[in-house]
Amino acid sequence: MRIILILTLALGGAAPAAAQPGRQTPADPAANRDAREKRDQPAPRAPAGIHHRIVSNPDDTYRVQLPRAVLNRSITIANVGADPVVNPRLIANGRRNWFSTADILAGIVTPGMSDRDKALAIWRFLVDNRYHDAPAHQDIEMHDPVRFLNVYGYGFCDDSATNFMVLAGQAGLKARVWGLSGHVVPEAWFEGGWRMLDPDGKIYYLEDDGHAIAGVKTLEQRPDLIHKYPSPYYTNAEKLIAIYCSADDNKLAEGYRKRSEAVHTMAFTLRPGESLTRHHDNWGVYFTSHSSAREPRNTAREHFGNGTFAFAPVFENDIFRKGADSVSNLRAERAGDTWVLASDHGEGSLVYRFASPYPYLDGWVKIAGHGRVALAFSETGDTWSEIWTSVPGAKVDTTVRLGGYFRTRTGRPTYAYRLKLTLDGQV
Repeated sequence: MRIILILTLALGGAAPAAAQPGRQTPADPAANRDAREKRDQPAPRAPAGIHHRIVSNPDDTYRVQLPRAVLNRSITIANVGADPVVNPRLIANGRRNWFSTADILAGIVTPGMSDRDKALAIWRFLVDNRYHDAPAHQDIEMHDPVRFLNVYGYGFCDDSATNFMVLAGQAGLKARVWGLSGHVVPEAWFEGGWRMLDPDGKIYYLEDDGHAIAGVKTLEQRPDLIHKYPSPYYTNAEKLIAIYCSADDNKLAEGYRKRSEAVHTMAFTLRPGESLTRHHDNWGVYFTSHSSAREPRNTAREHFGNGTFAFAPVFENDIFRKGADSVSNLRAERAGDTWVLASDHGEGSLVYRFASPYPYLDGWVKIAGHGRVALAFSETGDTWSEIWTSVPGAKVDTTVRLGGYFRTRTGRPTYAYRLKLTLDGQV
């Protein structure tokens, strides 16, 4: 196993306060056409330094020591070996290992914590690592902690409340969500009662003893507590009081429990010749199917980035077969100084499955060679849509766009798909 790690860096200055590498590429190709025409390919700034590292041990850990005041423009992990690389992880400064919900919790709670301390730690974690903005989806897509934090990083009050409930439940606490007709908040059970901690409003309220955290039922009767502890986000205290104290429309919202999960991971595999680049910047493509769809915020602190998977199958020594779904009637052969793929006495086919922890938003396939070539797309492998077919007898040298085949403005995004290359000739 051999991989190469490339960090494109700009030295000097100060890093943005909460810039997150690898955040979602928070889009119907038509909706993003103007942005793509302006920024069709990522164009990071010229690097001040590039770090390369060959890793041969299957469980190796490589640390890159960087100077202070460094801006990370992009990070690339490339498999330059002959075997697949499974689930590589990038961790910055020993923090934000958010591969799974269990890994997220391992960075929040510690052995021996009381239930109160666990709840407060989860609340603080969500306050610090997400921001309020129109979510990309109105349902379960936002209600998995790994997707919420790694892919998106933003959402409405119900998204923060539901992810608090999921994380608290995974940490062994009883937790639930309230709908307050104008706001959504979570509660956790500790110290003998239900306690409300609002990550979206960045607030919780202490009772008269200065220790006990008030629950929704207490706040319905105690508007003075809402005045006493002003929310740094929802600054209109009178509006918050009206929301909490109109008790008739305060309801336990069990529907959020049914529309939440903790199953997503950042798992992916790099086949030989495959790489992942995560850019700090973006070129204007993102997923959203929310009713108030718009581009996510793009400020120094509230920021989204795009990334690219690139795959150039290695034909030498039949390495291209590793990681393929199927290979039929095809062989690799030399053509001058390069290796190419050729059909063996008639039509052959090659199918690859592509799976990503981030949504696919756009894509390109470059094909060069001669003979009849066809490319087809499938999300499940059961049915196929023909994307492109070459002109019989013509030399092939083209780039085929895939963007229209990914869901970017409806439903949930595309995390996996298959491509089938049908060949009668040589590419």
